[in-house]
Amino acid sequence: MKTLKYICLLLIGIVFIVGCSGDYGTVRGQRSTDNKMTIAELKENWEDYDFYVGRQGGRIPKNIMFDPKNDEIQLVGDGWYKIADHQTLSETISAIQTNFYNQEVMIIEGPDKRFFGYIYYGWGQTNESSFTPSSIVRLVGEHTVHVSQGT
Repeated sequence: MKTLKYICLLLIGIVFIVGCSGDYGTVRGQRSTDNKMTIAELKENWEDYDFYVGRQGGRIPKNIMFDPKNDEIQLVGDGWYKIADHQTLSETISAIQTNFYNQEVMIIEGPDKRFFGYIYYGWGQTNESSFTPSSIVRLVGEHTVHVSQGT
Protein backbone atom coordinates (compact mmCIF):
# COMPACT_ATOMS: atom_id res chain seq x y z
CA MET A 1 0.00 0.00 0.00
CA LYS A 2 2.85 2.40 0.82
CA THR A 3 4.42 1.70 -2.55
CA LEU A 4 1.23 2.70 -4.36
CA LYS A 5 1.08 5.91 -2.30
CA TYR A 6 4.65 6.82 -3.28
CA ILE A 7 4.05 6.00 -6.94
CA CYS A 8 0.98 8.28 -6.94
CA LEU A 9 2.94 11.09 -5.28
CA LEU A 10 5.74 10.66 -7.79
CA LEU A 11 3.33 10.85 -10.74
CA ILE A 12 1.67 13.96 -9.30
CA GLY A 13 5.10 15.54 -8.84
CA ILE A 14 6.12 14.78 -12.42
CA VAL A 15 2.86 16.19 -13.81
CA PHE A 16 3.32 19.34 -11.69
CA ILE A 17 6.92 19.88 -12.82
CA VAL A 18 6.14 19.31 -16.50
CA GLY A 19 3.04 21.51 -16.35
CA CYS A 20 4.75 24.38 -14.58
CA SER A 21 7.98 24.39 -16.55
CA GLY A 22 6.50 24.78 -20.03
CA ASP A 23 6.34 28.57 -20.13
CA TYR A 24 9.77 29.30 -18.66
CA GLY A 25 12.95 30.21 -20.47
CA THR A 26 16.38 31.14 -19.21
CA VAL A 27 19.17 33.68 -19.21
CA ARG A 28 22.44 31.94 -20.01
CA GLY A 29 26.02 32.67 -20.89
CA GLN A 30 27.11 32.56 -24.49
CA ARG A 31 28.52 29.24 -25.67
CA SER A 32 31.33 28.61 -28.09
CA THR A 33 28.71 27.52 -30.66
CA ASP A 34 26.83 30.85 -30.38
CA ASN A 35 27.47 33.79 -32.66
CA LYS A 36 29.25 35.77 -29.92
CA MET A 37 27.78 39.19 -29.17
CA THR A 38 29.82 41.85 -27.39
CA ILE A 39 28.73 45.00 -25.62
CA ALA A 40 30.67 46.99 -28.23
CA GLU A 41 28.54 45.42 -31.01
CA LEU A 42 25.31 46.03 -29.09
CA LYS A 43 26.32 49.66 -28.49
CA GLU A 44 27.28 50.11 -32.15
CA ASN A 45 23.97 48.60 -33.36
CA TRP A 46 21.85 50.39 -30.76
CA GLU A 47 19.19 51.37 -33.31
CA ASP A 48 18.28 47.68 -33.71
CA TYR A 49 17.14 47.37 -30.07
CA ASP A 50 14.89 48.80 -27.43
CA PHE A 51 16.94 48.82 -24.25
CA TYR A 52 16.10 48.95 -20.58
CA VAL A 53 18.20 49.45 -17.47
CA GLY A 54 17.85 47.52 -14.23
CA ARG A 55 19.18 49.21 -11.11
CA GLN A 56 20.67 47.71 -7.96
CA GLY A 57 18.93 49.21 -4.95
CA GLY A 58 17.23 51.69 -7.25
CA ARG A 59 20.34 53.75 -7.95
CA ILE A 60 23.31 51.95 -9.47
CA PRO A 61 22.79 50.53 -12.98
CA LYS A 62 23.39 46.78 -12.75
CA ASN A 63 22.21 45.40 -16.08
CA ILE A 64 20.83 46.37 -19.47
CA MET A 65 18.24 44.35 -21.37
CA PHE A 66 18.41 44.54 -25.19
CA ASP A 67 15.08 43.75 -26.90
CA PRO A 68 15.45 43.30 -30.70
CA LYS A 69 13.10 45.59 -32.64
CA ASN A 70 12.82 43.23 -35.64
CA ASP A 71 10.78 40.54 -33.91
CA GLU A 72 7.20 40.31 -32.68
CA ILE A 73 8.21 39.63 -29.05
CA GLN A 74 8.18 42.38 -26.44
CA LEU A 75 10.36 41.97 -23.36
CA VAL A 76 8.84 43.40 -20.16
CA GLY A 77 9.49 43.17 -16.44
CA ASP A 78 9.32 44.89 -13.09
CA GLY A 79 12.10 47.35 -12.38
CA TRP A 80 13.24 47.80 -15.98
CA TYR A 81 13.38 51.42 -17.16
CA LYS A 82 13.52 52.34 -20.84
CA ILE A 83 16.66 54.09 -22.02
CA ALA A 84 15.65 56.72 -24.55
CA ASP A 85 18.85 57.53 -26.45
CA HIS A 86 22.37 56.47 -27.40
CA GLN A 87 24.03 58.92 -25.00
CA THR A 88 22.17 57.51 -21.98
CA LEU A 89 22.96 53.97 -23.16
CA SER A 90 26.68 54.83 -23.33
CA GLU A 91 26.60 56.41 -19.87
CA THR A 92 24.82 53.38 -18.43
CA ILE A 93 27.35 50.97 -19.95
CA SER A 94 30.18 53.08 -18.48
CA ALA A 95 28.50 53.08 -15.05
CA ILE A 96 28.24 49.28 -15.08
CA GLN A 97 31.87 48.96 -16.13
CA THR A 98 32.92 51.35 -13.34
CA ASN A 99 30.84 49.83 -10.54
CA PHE A 100 31.26 46.12 -11.21
CA TYR A 101 34.44 44.09 -11.51
CA ASN A 102 32.96 41.75 -14.14
CA GLN A 103 30.52 42.22 -16.99
CA GLU A 104 29.04 39.75 -19.45
CA VAL A 105 26.60 39.74 -22.36
CA MET A 106 24.14 36.90 -21.79
CA ILE A 107 21.36 35.45 -23.93
CA ILE A 108 17.63 35.52 -23.11
CA GLU A 109 15.94 32.46 -24.56
CA GLY A 110 12.57 30.79 -24.37
CA PRO A 111 11.62 27.30 -23.25
CA ASP A 112 12.11 26.06 -26.81
CA LYS A 113 15.58 27.70 -26.96
CA ARG A 114 14.17 30.52 -29.10
CA PHE A 115 16.29 33.70 -28.95
CA PHE A 116 14.56 36.70 -27.32
CA GLY A 117 17.39 39.18 -26.70
CA TYR A 118 20.42 39.96 -24.56
CA ILE A 119 21.19 41.11 -21.03
CA TYR A 120 24.44 42.87 -20.23
CA TYR A 121 25.16 41.99 -16.58
CA GLY A 122 27.53 43.63 -14.14
CA TRP A 123 28.47 41.57 -11.11
CA GLY A 124 31.03 41.31 -8.38
CA GLN A 125 32.75 43.98 -6.43
CA THR A 126 35.69 41.55 -6.19
CA ASN A 127 37.28 39.21 -8.70
CA GLU A 128 34.60 36.51 -8.84
CA SER A 129 35.45 33.89 -11.44
CA SER A 130 31.91 33.02 -12.50
CA PHE A 131 28.34 34.24 -12.34
CA THR A 132 24.99 32.47 -12.61
CA PRO A 133 22.07 34.82 -13.26
CA SER A 134 18.90 34.32 -11.28
CA SER A 135 16.68 36.04 -13.81
CA ILE A 136 13.41 34.32 -14.56
CA VAL A 137 12.13 34.34 -18.14
CA ARG A 138 8.45 33.54 -18.57
CA LEU A 139 6.10 33.69 -21.53
CA VAL A 140 3.07 35.71 -20.42
CA GLY A 141 1.33 36.07 -23.76
CA GLU A 142 1.71 35.21 -27.40
CA HIS A 143 4.04 38.17 -27.99
CA THR A 144 5.13 39.11 -24.45
CA VAL A 145 7.97 37.74 -22.34
CA HIS A 146 8.49 38.76 -18.70
CA VAL A 147 12.15 38.97 -17.64
CA SER A 148 12.99 39.49 -13.98
CA GLN A 149 16.17 41.35 -13.16
CA GLY A 150 17.62 38.65 -10.98
CA THR A 151 20.78 39.27 -9.04
